[in-house]
Amino acid sequence: MSLAFLYNVVCCIAYALAAAAYGNLYHAERKRGYALVALIFSVYTIDIVLLFMYEFVPEFALLFENVHGAYPMLYTTLNMVLILLYRLVIGSLFSRGFSPIEGAFWAICVMVAWASGVSPIESVALWREFLFTGLLALWVTGYGVYCLVTGFRRVSRWRWAFSFLLVVAYALGEVATHWGLMQEIDGGSASPRKISVEVLGLCFTIAAYAFLVHHRRMRNAQLTDSLVPWVAREYGLTKREEVLLSLLEQGISNKEIAKREYISVSTVKTHVSNVYAKLGVSSRDELAQKLRGELERRKRVGF
Repeated sequence: MSLAFLYNVVCCIAYALAAAAYGNLYHAERKRGYALVALIFSVYTIDIVLLFMYEFVPEFALLFENVHGAYPMLYTTLNMVLILLYRLVIGSLFSRGFSPIEGAFWAICVMVAWASGVSPIESVALWREFLFTGLLALWVTGYGVYCLVTGFRRVSRWRWAFSFLLVVAYALGEVATHWGLMQEIDGGSASPRKISVEVLGLCFTIAAYAFLVHHRRMRNAQLTDSLVPWVAREYGLTKREEVLLSLLEQGISNKEIAKREYISVSTVKTHVSNVYAKLGVSSRDELAQKLRGELERRKRVGF
């Protein structure tokens, strides 16, 4: 079994798992940035599968060449989609959307690139990909630098550091990609595998998994500090019952709760009975076990 074969398999698994993880995060938290990252890894997964088949299945390589010859803009379109997704991820990190001017710029670049796709000359097609994807990549890099400068004091330190690494890795990857395209235009190999693109993908994958680890630690810490509000919302507890649950979680006796809340012990017992009924428990031991189970269950959500 060759190293190239193992490399493709490992990358495919890593990309697919990352796509699933960020898709789960989006489902749990409904933040657009997670959906965009999941889309990027989905595109990476498709790309690595196609490259794997191109290199190890001769029949598919022939089919790929035929399709590429019939639709020369297909790979350029895929690159543009990736560039757009990176732009949206950077914008999401800094809470910035598309302005009308930027939207018009993207639309013009895409339309002109497609309009020039009628040329059957391969060198012209390569120049087309070099020019328009390079222009959009340059825009995204400049936009990322602008966001880093203006958002230095407006975003958290870890978010800014992650964004910095993303912009630097993206810029270096694009420089290497377009350097390779220039070599192809000058008569070099036209293999669909772009080493620089894969290096960028690996850097982005490492950063994405590092973010998942950081997110999980922060989320678990927040859950430990604020489990009661989560449970209260899910089980329909009133504000008074939520306060009682918080005190019960701390192991405070009914008598002490009555003193703190300026209510009678019998009222405390009534509220405690209501809390027990809503959570499906009958004692403090069962309540503690229930809360531990809820904590573990919520830690697993999104991963």
